[in-house]
Amino acid sequence: MAMATTAEKGFIGPVARNIAAKVSQAFACDVLEVENQSHHHAGHTGNPTGAADAETHFKLKIVSSAFEGKKLIERHRMVNELLKEELDTSVHALTMDLKPPPKH
Repeated sequence: MAMATTAEKGFIGPVARNIAAKVSQAFACDVLEVENQSHHHAGHTGNPTGAADAETHFKLKIVSSAFEGKKLIERHRMVNELLKEELDTSVHALTMDLKPPPKH
């Protein structure tokens, strides 16, 4: 069994840490990457001031056996439901790369 990897990119504040914790608990990830991309969206909705510590735009990469046998839309729904509170409040945009582990 491969060791799980977790990576964080960009400013990692309380929102990013909360996302990582929720995803990690829910999906027993082989790979979990949380990237704060808010600085790329300065002046856009969600980060109108261009604050360097904004937590509004994220990219998630998740590899988890929880996604085995699931269509891409089902995987997205699983994550969207898990992060509903964040998506309804502080997170303006979430890009997702969701995959099951490779078959050997």
